Amino acid sequence: MKIRTEKEKFGERLHLALNQANLAHLKVSEIAVKFNLRHSGEAVTNQAVHKWLNGLAIPSPEKIDTLAKWLDVSPQWLRYGVSDEEQQDLTELDNLLLTRFLTLSEPQKKLILEVINHFKIDNEH
Repeated sequence: MKIRTEKEKFGERLHLALNQANLAHLKVSEIAVKFNLRHSGEAVTNQAVHKWLNGLAIPSPEKIDTLAKWLDVSPQWLRYGVSDEEQQDLTELDNLLLTRFLTLSEPQKKLILEVINHFKIDNEH
């Protein structure tokens, strides 16, 4: 069984949001142009959009905000797959930890998990 990466899950949610916005027919280049018309920051390339759609990259938080506004979805759902209601169940510290954790590489995530497991073992004794 293949475990999907965060990037792949993001790509799936982006496809779903495009479908729901009746924009699934757009080519990668058209998505890039329409995105760039809405985004005040650095323009994205066709290659960047291709990577987003194919689960090879996740855009910056600023770009996710632009995508979310354009596609009428929440930034939290688009990035993490959680609704605003689910997001509210987490504390501010939980949200910060989750946000920072998801930006780490896979080896870094494994290292952090080892540290957490170490603390958990210490707390059980």
